[in-house]
Amino acid sequence: MSLTVEKLNDDTTFLFSFAPSFTPKSTKRKLPGAFTILLDPWLSGETSIVHPVFQLASHTSECAIKSLAELQDHPDVIIISQEKPDHCHRETLCSLPKTTRTRILATPAAAKTIRSWKHFHPETLHVMAPYYPDKPGVVTRIRLEPYTSSSSAGEITIANIVTKYDLTKLHNAIGITYRPPGSLLSAVGGETVNLIELSRPATSPGPLHKARSAAKLSTNAPTPQTRHRAFSAPRPNFLDPLGRSPTPNPTPSPTNHRIPCNPSLPARRHKEQPLSVLYTPHGLSLPALQPYLTHHLSRIGALPLTALFHCLNSEENPLFLGGLVARGAPGGVEIAAGSGARYWVGAHDEAKALSGVATRWIRSRGYGLEEVRGMLWERESVGGVRRREGTVVRVLGVGERMRIDG
Repeated sequence: MSLTVEKLNDDTTFLFSFAPSFTPKSTKRKLPGAFTILLDPWLSGETSIVHPVFQLASHTSECAIKSLAELQDHPDVIIISQEKPDHCHRETLCSLPKTTRTRILATPAAAKTIRSWKHFHPETLHVMAPYYPDKPGVVTRIRLEPYTSSSSAGEITIANIVTKYDLTKLHNAIGITYRPPGSLLSAVGGETVNLIELSRPATSPGPLHKARSAAKLSTNAPTPQTRHRAFSAPRPNFLDPLGRSPTPNPTPSPTNHRIPCNPSLPARRHKEQPLSVLYTPHGLSLPALQPYLTHHLSRIGALPLTALFHCLNSEENPLFLGGLVARGAPGGVEIAAGSGARYWVGAHDEAKALSGVATRWIRSRGYGLEEVRGMLWERESVGGVRRREGTVVRVLGVGERMRIDG
């Protein structure tokens, strides 16, 4: 399986395309089991905090596209990590039609802002509750339909990790994991597999009203072991709080021919480690992140982290304006080392055109790639010997893509 990352502006708008193992590197088709997520889209226009006199910002380089309507395929989910206008941009989001099938996942404050626009259908918008390991309903789980009635379903998980007592409300993170549906390429052992169905994956769900009725949530309360949230969507199908499929597994057609299981082989199990992504444009401390690493990623086998999206440059305001704005390379090194991240991609480092009263107090500190790599080397080394394979640091240009294989 793989994650393809495309940077759509020079700031922090990323398009994530998750794909199963059998997806060719050269194809542009979206195959069954694939899933796309768009993060914090801001593609045109300016942003203003409080009032343009206080702060006004605009891009200093052209975006890869001008509007979400220019995307070849609309993403399955759009994630809005904060209510600030450079993350929750009205003009960009409202370039989607009111009846869009794309679902928007937003933090509570961002969801309140989006509702005030009265543009989207209520079922389009869903709130990401803050992640606390001791509370139920704090992880959104999205079911990816299995290829056959005898194979396992895949899953997307999304969590909003917050920092307690954060006056600026800037230091949070979005955690994402991807596990594709099970197939011959992702299982070991000898479970019965329908090869004909595998070569002809199930088609996409039916009409919107049918999918919504089929995805009604169970009224059963979640157990402490299944602390998850769920919501309905026409594509893909979302799990209920107990992790059950909203629709029963289809009954195999009598015309299907099964390949008999070899009883001498053990049962098949999913062998692929989930891809795991952490997106934290302003950064957060490792102690704030640790409960998510321990209670979620570790339990589903998603560590070490596949990719970290974190700012390289640091920014700070006076205390009366909130103090630290972006934790920059020092904070990123802490998280990359603590999570064992394979990749670190720079985010939210655009040198935007700024004006307004508030901008005169901002103090910035830039970090180059080689400087960041040196900081990582020191953190990951003991006695001059690196303890593990080092984190690869990348900064993408506008429109540039990179592929990370699982």
